Amino acid sequence: MSNTSQDKLPDDIVHHIEHLERVRRDFIANVSHELRTPLTVIRGYLEALIEQNDSNPTWDKIFKQMHQHSLRMEHIIKDLLFLSHLETTEQEIVYQKKLPIADMLTAVCEDAQQLSQGQHHISLSKDTKLSLDGIAEELRSLFYNLIGNAVKYTPKGGKIEVIWKLENEEACFKVIDNGIGIEKKDIPRITERFYRVDKARSRDSGGTGLGLAIVKHVLLRHQGELIIHSELGKGSEFCCMFPKEMVYVSK
Repeated sequence: MSNTSQDKLPDDIVHHIEHLERVRRDFIANVSHELRTPLTVIRGYLEALIEQNDSNPTWDKIFKQMHQHSLRMEHIIKDLLFLSHLETTEQEIVYQKKLPIADMLTAVCEDAQQLSQGQHHISLSKDTKLSLDGIAEELRSLFYNLIGNAVKYTPKGGKIEVIWKLENEEACFKVIDNGIGIEKKDIPRITERFYRVDKARSRDSGGTGLGLAIVKHVLLRHQGELIIHSELGKGSEFCCMFPKEMVYVSK
């Protein structure tokens, strides 16, 4: 269908949709903010009860389960607030110049090793001369979400390869695993909030269902592109490409 004036929505409908989208974002941000404090209090009391309860194994199990779920809710709220920040920051984005991505990835991979608890082989191939203009906190979140996902969805003993290199004058960040993979029909939707390929497995992994949505929005704010290749039962490859205008290669 051609993009003629007849195909466009009326201005009042467009404004109404934009208004509803703003209301949705504001609602999520406000609710998440209001939930954060009471959840922190609840978690604190549960930690005290776990510490004091050393004689009743039944209550100890209950308290620990409650504490585990309170932590998961806190992680969801943290991710919702971060995603809300990515969506609602309307002022001009100011990039930090020549971020040392290789050093950042070294630290993120060390965190991923802690998450893995030694159950995976994680390798990092990095071009130390390749830097990127961007926002450090957001890029660190992108890297950790993709590497962390590879850890969560790769069985024990699996391999995860992290690559940072120059490719056709663009910066390429790539995570390759030999994990459970993703069905082709699910790939177009996995960057949606809370979209889960396997709901039960995702809950067991401790994920919030927001990681790939965060990745998508960070890339949008860095003029980047996400390319996904995956085959069920064989593994996945997530590739983030950053434009040459944001790339710096030292001599």
